Amino acid sequence: MTRFVDREAALGLLSAVGDDEHRGRFVHDFINLWETRSQRLMKALGIRDFEDADVVCLSIRSSSTMLGAWPLEAIAGMVHTAVKQQDLAGCMTHLARLHEVGRHTCAELLELLESLKPAGSGQSSSEAARR
Repeated sequence: MTRFVDREAALGLLSAVGDDEHRGRFVHDFINLWETRSQRLMKALGIRDFEDADVVCLSIRSSSTMLGAWPLEAIAGMVHTAVKQQDLAGCMTHLARLHEVGRHTCAELLELLESLKPAGSGQSSSEAARR
């Protein structure tokens, strides 16, 4: 396991995805959606929309679990617990760490995809992730 992603769990997901064309799509989607999810959570908490915050937390937690991103899932779990209790102060306690770990998780996932890319292929995973 690297610092933020269990490589074996992520590779297991990638091998289950299917052919080379679709391999890594889930990871790219996770990376591309991170900022949107993060902003949506902040917006929901800002207007005390705990129902939407619950949905975002569930999304982060389930996709993190699938990718073996255990630290991110754990912190999202702490936020989620506070959301279910409608404890805004409790949510805010963990948000900075959630954002930090989310960014590091995305970076590690990109590194993982880069390590799987055949040598000499044209487009880097980071270029593909920006699409």
